[in-house]
Formats: sequence, structure tokens, C-alpha cells
Amino acid sequence: MTTTRQFKKVKKVPNYRIPVFTSIPTHPLGVKPSGNSLLEGADPQETRKLRKKLLGSLSVLPEDLIIEILAYIDDPNDLQNLGCSSRILYAYTYDEELWRKIYTKEYLKLESESPEQERISPFGCSRWRGSWRKTILKVDQEALIQCHNILFSDTLYRPYQCSQIDYTELFKKVIEFETSSYELGTCLNTEFGVPRMQETEFDVATFHEEFINKPFILQNKDGITSEGKPRWPRWTLDDLVERYPHEIFRQEAVKWDLSLYSYYFRENRDESPLYLFDCNSTALKLMSKEYAPPSIYHNDFFKLFQEKGIKCRPDHRWLIAGPARSGSTFHKDPNHTSAWNTGLSGMKLWVMLPPGENPPGVMTDKEEEEVTSPVGIAEWIISGYYNDAVKLAQEGRCQICVTFPGECIYVPSGWWHSVINLTDSVALTENFVPEPIVPKVMNFFKNKPAQISGFHLKDFVESVRVFLDTQERDDQSQNERLDALHSFIQNSDKYKIDNEDCGVLDTKDIHPPIYEFFVELISKSKYGDKLDEFLVKMKSIELEQLSKEQSNANVRESEAWNQLTKESSEGFSFGFSFDE
Repeated sequence: MTTTRQFKKVKKVPNYRIPVFTSIPTHPLGVKPSGNSLLEGADPQETRKLRKKLLGSLSVLPEDLIIEILAYIDDPNDLQNLGCSSRILYAYTYDEELWRKIYTKEYLKLESESPEQERISPFGCSRWRGSWRKTILKVDQEALIQCHNILFSDTLYRPYQCSQIDYTELFKKVIEFETSSYELGTCLNTEFGVPRMQETEFDVATFHEEFINKPFILQNKDGITSEGKPRWPRWTLDDLVERYPHEIFRQEAVKWDLSLYSYYFRENRDESPLYLFDCNSTALKLMSKEYAPPSIYHNDFFKLFQEKGIKCRPDHRWLIAGPARSGSTFHKDPNHTSAWNTGLSGMKLWVMLPPGENPPGVMTDKEEEEVTSPVGIAEWIISGYYNDAVKLAQEGRCQICVTFPGECIYVPSGWWHSVINLTDSVALTENFVPEPIVPKVMNFFKNKPAQISGFHLKDFVESVRVFLDTQERDDQSQNERLDALHSFIQNSDKYKIDNEDCGVLDTKDIHPPIYEFFVELISKSKYGDKLDEFLVKMKSIELEQLSKEQSNANVRESEAWNQLTKESSEGFSFGFSFDE
């Protein structure tokens, strides 16, 4: 009876769109959006007089230039002193992003000077005080000089507005509907949702033949594995802090111990909060022994990079933790791999698009090496791009869902996806290469070497040496791939061998033969009899891509339009003058 009532309650898919006009919270300094100057009847002449009085000679500068000048200041005392000279400058120097950049720049400088130092404290900051500004200045309270009816600025107000968004309220209807799907173990949104199924009812054949290129969510209704162990740990950040309070984890540009990050996690004013995304900590290596991925993901060709003395598998296992409002902007997983992601605590909103569909608001170059998107997730949402994604979903070109603790979502290779933490969240994720996508990965390694990431040069060189030593004993035959590996090793003495990610190397000097190594590893493995099939399929992919490139090259471009829109120091304009 309960199930029937639930189905009746949610049989109609709600509108996944959200209101673009979110609440307008009061800025702590009284800064208001630009439009309020009109709504509140501010006298432009009086505003200019007040601006000149408070800024002096700087009043002739437009706002964007003032902000650009402030971005060059990297001394906290200089920035603080400048803010003390004027109420308007106090507001501009109050901006959290300025202080975050100063901290990060100093952190990276100290890290480069002392790479072996585990704990780095820019400006002697040893604890988090609720904001970047207070942390750097080592203060617990601030004056908060007010600018009521003085400063109307979208540039200052918008980030604060984004930092105050409550996603559980904004996505309330979506969460309620997705919760029903989660509890029933199915996908009630048959229009553009992601299907749910029980792990015990899903086998490798079904995965490879029907779902290799489709997202899906695995549930485990009993919560245990076939060995009788808990399927997934139910960690919160507090659980992890209790176990590893002083362990160093990577949080984007910085590496903090977990105790310090936990204070930031609970209280920050960032538009896009720091996201813990760690793959190399000692703690993660220990934690990886406490779980195992579902059996359908065990067939992983990247395991060849970690067998028989080979130890150069690219980064592939991550612990992820972030407060509500954090998350990842649109991206594709590295090296054309697939991935699984399991939420251990919290709710995540997923927006996913197949290859060939660019996410709304995201622009890339032809090779997808450069990705341009709005500053952060909140800005992407309230600018209307999320609703554009819903429209694409209704056209069958996008999928949207919410995952809950214990659910494991599959992300197909080549799919764009953005993940938004609706609540405080902890998750585990791994990248892997199931058999059907091996030709795609081979093609990626061969034809997009500049986009390869996660391999570390020192490990790679040593692994190639181990492999070639084996081949010299067992196989005297030569081929172009082996020749490339031998040549690489012979020239390796010229390289500065450290364990830097090959993805950030100067490729003009170093060309790690990752494609050749992967193919040779396959040929000498238990999958060797499949190599010819993989190579044929890879060639087909290459020809298909070449055909698309030639087709795009035949599209005639407008030279006049290109001339109009090309980047220049003056910037692009349609010729209207707003000064007149």
C-alpha cells in the first residue's frame, strides 16, 4: 500500500527548472546590486560627487580597472592599508576572492621553494578564522565599515549572493522527486533521469553490451557484499577527521591537514568553496583497503600499468569531500577513461551530457584542450545555464539526477559532467578502462598526447625499463613500438627525471611513449589475442574523426565576421558608443 501511495504521489515528473531570481541577501557592508541605484532613485550627480570625495583621483577610473589594479597587490598589509583609506576601497578590498588569491599565490611560492615541506603556512597562518581575509590578517572580528546607499556594484554583490545560496531550498522539488526514486530503487524520471538498478541484478555482459555508453546508478539494498561485508563505508568528514586529523590532503591549489580543512569546511564565505580532491595521501592508500568496487568494474585494462613490476598507473583513485555549494564544474574524465563515483554521505546533483553535446555556458577549442566557463557553479546556475541544461534534457540531449549515500553512479568515457554538492558530502571515485572502450583510450593516447594526464615521469621511465629488460630476455623481435620505447629510455638521461605529472611537462622536449607502452603491455598480457581487434577499431575511430575534421574544414567561414570578432586590444564591439 505504501509503495502504491508513493507512486501516485510522484507519478508526474515535476518541472526540474528552478527560479533564476534567487533571494537577495543583505551584503555585510551594505553593498547593493547595480540596478538598485535606479530602483532607489539615487541621484547620479550626487553619486559622482560622493564617489569623487571618497576616491579622490581614483574616481575617474572605471570599476573594472580598479579591480584589476587591486589584483596586482600581493602584500596583505598593503591591501589592508589601502582599504583603510576610503569606505569604497574598504568594500573593494573586502572581497574574499582577492584574499584567497593572495593566500594561494604565497602558498604555491612556498611549496615550490620547499617541495618536501609537508605543512605550509602562508603569512604564518596556522588556523582558519572563518574567511580568507580574517585568516591572513589573523583577526577574529572586523569593523565592517558600511557603504549603505554609496556603492551599487554587481561585481561585489554577485559573489556574495552566490555564497549564500541554499541548494536544498533552490532544488527542493527536484530533491523530493529524486528521493522517491531512491527509496523505490528505480528511476521515476523516465524522460531524462538516470536509471537505477540493484547491483546483484546487473552483470558484466549487460554492462558491456547495453550500458557502456550510458550513465546508470547501482544500488545495494542489503548494504553488504557477497562476502558479507558492508558494501560501502558511511564516512562523514567528522569521521575522517577523527581518524586522520593531521593527515595532509589536497584541496585544489593547497594541501592542508584534515583538521584545518574541517574548520574551513564548516565556515567559509567563498563563492566556490575549496573541494578536497585527493589521490596521493597515505590515508587514502589505507582507506582503499576498506572497500572494493562492484564486480562489473573489476575488468580494468589500466591494471596493466601496475602488474609484474610495472608501477606507473596514472592517478585513478580519489577521496572527495566538500561542503554544500562546492563541486566540480563541467569536465571529462582524464585519458578518456570511464569512472564510478559512490557517495558515502550527502546528496549530489549530476548534470551529464554525451560526447558531441557542449554544456550550456561552456566553450572549448576544437581539440577541447581549453575549456571556458563561468567562474563557479553557483554563477552557472543562477545565470540560467542550469535551466538551459534542463531544456536540453527534455530534448534527449542531457541527463540529470541526484545521488544519495550508498549509490554508485557510472560515468561513461567522454561524457561531460558537473557535480554539485547539495549538502555536505564525502565520496569515493575511481577511473577505469573496461574492455569495450580500450580502442577509444588507445586513440586518445596516440592522437591527443598533449591531453594525457596522471602519469608520473619517474615512475613511467622505471616501468618502461623493467618492461624492456623482460622483453630482451624473452622476445628478440623488434617493432616500431618497441623501437620507440628503447629510444625513449636511451634519451632519458637528457631529462630532468622527477615524478612530475606528464600532463604538465614541456612536451617540446619530452614525449613519453605512453601509447606505445600501453599497446605493448596489452600484447604481452592475457588480452594479447584481442589486440588486433582493438587496433582495427581504433583505426575506424581515427578515420571517423578525420572525416569530421574534413567536413568542418569545408564549412566556409565569413572573413568579415572573423575580422570583426577577432581578439584585439580594443575588444569586440558592434559600434555603439555609450559615452555619447
